[in-house]
This record gives sequence, C-alpha cells and structure tokens, in this order.
Amino acid sequence: MPQPDKINLYETVYIVRPTLDEDGLDNVIKVVEEFMTKEGCAIKMTDKKGRKRLAYEVKKMRDGYYVSTIFEAKPDAIAAIKRMMTISEEIIRSIIVSVPPVAAEITS
Repeated sequence: MPQPDKINLYETVYIVRPTLDEDGLDNVIKVVEEFMTKEGCAIKMTDKKGRKRLAYEVKKMRDGYYVSTIFEAKPDAIAAIKRMMTISEEIIRSIIVSVPPVAAEITS
C-alpha cells in the first residue's frame, strides 16, 4: 500500500474525444499536465498513442485519442487528478495505476 508521504510512480491512460483536431488534443494534454504539475506531480513522459477504435461505445462514441502519461506523485494527489479527468468534457475515459517498483527500475 502506498505511503502518504512517499512519492510513487504512476501511469495514466486517458481517452480524448475523437471530435477534436490536433490542436484541441494538444490543448487537452497541456491542461492535464498543468493540472498534474499544480498538484505537485513530476511528469516523466507523455505519449500520444493516436486515434483508435474503442472496444465498445463510450458516451455515444466509437473512437478516441489515447494518451499515456507516466508521472511521479504523492498518493494524495491522485484523487484530485481522477476528479479532474472525470469532470472534463474532453476526456471520455481514464485510468490511473501505480507502477510497481520493479517496473519503475526497468523504465528508468
């Protein structure tokens, strides 16, 4: 279980509305990264996976832009990040997972 004061490595994958153009997608990524930084996170890597077909319809959409971000944060910041992603109208689905220490050593 994560300790409250310890900084852990996390990965988030979120799906952005397919109706946005490239500038709109970049703007959403910028907003998410700025919010994470404001919450005390250190962004390690952001990767645009591109537009992909969803396995099932989400909010009446069949496609979406996948974005993956690896970041370091205290466990307290995760709830605020999840809340922001849930409230955002541009993000249709998101997940945040803790990266195990063994995987963190491999990615370093």
